[in-house]
Amino acid sequence: MTWGYYTDNSTGCTMTSGAGQANRPNACFTMTAASGTGPVSNIVPKEYSLNQNYPNPFNPVTKINFEVPKQGFVSLKIFDVLGREVKTLVNEVKTPGVYSIDFNGAELSSGVYFYRMESAEFTDIKKMMLIK
Repeated sequence: MTWGYYTDNSTGCTMTSGAGQANRPNACFTMTAASGTGPVSNIVPKEYSLNQNYPNPFNPVTKINFEVPKQGFVSLKIFDVLGREVKTLVNEVKTPGVYSIDFNGAELSSGVYFYRMESAEFTDIKKMMLIK
């Protein structure tokens, strides 16, 4: 059996075909990377959560996921080992949801950093390492 594929440039969908596959239904799935600070799913979490970044160690980009169970002000900030704030990633009211943010540490030196999520009812801190 010989298989081939083609990409529909209007949709970006890649379809496969093979000998004896005429008139068989095809399925097309397209995926896009999440960006920005909007929720990445419709799931409403039951509690606040700040997850460990990944990859960790990283160079220069890492992903930080967090969950917000109810609408409220949320901040997510990066600190160096001396406790100095080096970057604010989130500083706004968030609706309930699961969020994912890419942090680019290209402007920072190699070393250990901490990220802290705060809301009215929740505070958590995680450690990450930037290696260049």
